[in-house]
Amino acid sequence: MDTSNCANDNGSIVSDPTSPPVVASRLRRRWWVLLAIPLAAGALSASVARARGFGGGPGEGRGPFMQERMDHLLTAAGATDAQRAQIKAIWEPLRQQLKALHKQHGELHHQMGEAVAAPTIDPSHIEQLRRQSMQTMDKISAVMTQGIVASAEVLTPDQRKIVLQKIEEHRGHHGPDGEN
Repeated sequence: MDTSNCANDNGSIVSDPTSPPVVASRLRRRWWVLLAIPLAAGALSASVARARGFGGGPGEGRGPFMQERMDHLLTAAGATDAQRAQIKAIWEPLRQQLKALHKQHGELHHQMGEAVAAPTIDPSHIEQLRRQSMQTMDKISAVMTQGIVASAEVLTPDQRKIVLQKIEEHRGHHGPDGEN
């Protein structure tokens, strides 16, 4: 007798939650959830990388681009040479911190990928790596916020408004939700 479907009290056919197709469906769903963890972490790190537009980036090859972006914002705001020098001095030590944190985050991301691809999945280890990754992202966010606040304090209120306007215009090139 097929036990994958049963009739409920009103005669409707419902799936048996212990039937092989339902169990297989649950296992597939759990696999996708586990796979989604490193993908979500990757998406989060990409979002943070895009959000770094004001402060510059420690990554290889990104430094010149981020410096150019900051120069563009400061030029638009009419920043003086003294303001530019102050802001540069703010970001110099922070870049080293960010570089170390991004390296740490990358290593955690790599470990998470290896853990998901392992012959035996250890959900508690993957969760531990996810938590460490989120702690690292929080540290990155805190350092970025520190730099942004310190830089904003160097600028006048009118200059800050111009910088914000330029950042918003730049975001507008990518659509309302970052889409092209």
